[in-house]
Amino acid sequence: MSFVPSFVVNKHLEEALMHKLPLDGIRVIELTTGAAGPTVGRMLCEFGAEVIRCETRLRGDGHRGEDPKLWNKKPDFMKLQRGKKSFTVNMQTDKGRELVTQLIKRSDVLIENFGLGILEKWGLAYPQLQEINPACILIRVKGMGCTGPHATDLSYGPNVINNMGATYLWNYPDTDTPTAEARTQHPDFMGGIAGAFGVVCALLQRTQTGRGDMIDNAQLEIGASLLGPKYMEYSVNKHDPEPLGNLSLVAAPYGAYRCQGNDRWCAISVRTEEEWKSFAALLARSGMESNDNFATHLGRIRNRKELNEWVTRWTKERDAYEVMETLQAAGVRAAVVQDVEDQFKRDKQYAATGFLVELNEPEAGPIATENVPVRMSETPGEVRGLAPLMGEHTYEIARTLLGLSDSEIKQLDEEKVLY
Repeated sequence: MSFVPSFVVNKHLEEALMHKLPLDGIRVIELTTGAAGPTVGRMLCEFGAEVIRCETRLRGDGHRGEDPKLWNKKPDFMKLQRGKKSFTVNMQTDKGRELVTQLIKRSDVLIENFGLGILEKWGLAYPQLQEINPACILIRVKGMGCTGPHATDLSYGPNVINNMGATYLWNYPDTDTPTAEARTQHPDFMGGIAGAFGVVCALLQRTQTGRGDMIDNAQLEIGASLLGPKYMEYSVNKHDPEPLGNLSLVAAPYGAYRCQGNDRWCAISVRTEEEWKSFAALLARSGMESNDNFATHLGRIRNRKELNEWVTRWTKERDAYEVMETLQAAGVRAAVVQDVEDQFKRDKQYAATGFLVELNEPEAGPIATENVPVRMSETPGEVRGLAPLMGEHTYEIARTLLGLSDSEIKQLDEEKVLY
């Protein structure tokens, strides 16, 4: 199965924008870097909000990079910033800070995720914001939150994962090798999605009170919320949870099993006696009889190593998709451990739902990215446009939103305020 993008954004953008989206009419100002803050903005943008990203040519953010030649070509930046507007402004100048203040006066939401103290230095912390625009909602996306002894710690996804305990648990039992850094910074994206939910709640509250709100968004706590069962194990059973690798305390066989080909695997989970009988009968038809050690669930748990070797003798002779489809047909849980190529070429679900879409970026050319994963029947979200070129909308915003004349814009350009 070949990858066919569900739509090319450039060609169908006008049609997409004809939908009345739930956040239509909401304006958001972004003072962000990295992934967590921009993810809040992206989620709001894809459900109708106008998102203005304030950035500077003094240096690109963590995803644009430092090289100006590559500012508009970085895939991570395009993914995080699609559909937004770029307004270049030098926040090191009084005039630059005043321009952003004027934008905030005309907006509904301010997103920021710089180190604690930066917003205060700019005069835009929540007490000042209430004077500038009492109806504006401020969301502060931080690794550790805005209070407590570690609030001022600078953080990014991988070290938040360390603090929340997931890095320790994400390993094999009794190993001397430490867990490698996770290359997907889960707290960044979880914090961004949870943050967007917080903004929507604050917008709903504002319809009753007429006032804004300040949202303290701690990635550490949002990520740690996944560890509830581990906290229960420690507090109720008085046992400090340890890494389990691919082991399960209730299922056997359980784990990823090597299949035919280079680094090909299929995940299998057998939990009930009915599933085990189907599984064992299937392997028996291939000439692989079970033994007495596997006759009971407790026996299979106690003899995991022998059981896994027995299962692998069957899976390693077969294609991973053959293993998955054969087991699923027999009522046994199984799924291919897919790589990215699998998702593009062989994933029937992605192809059916149109999850992968193509963006034709002006400097980078065609790139593929994910669609909006939340589908509302009446007001579906949309990938509403391309990632902005650095400063692409600066003059438009200066004229139409800030009401500046061409001569004023020229002077601010010369002073490197719109920079």
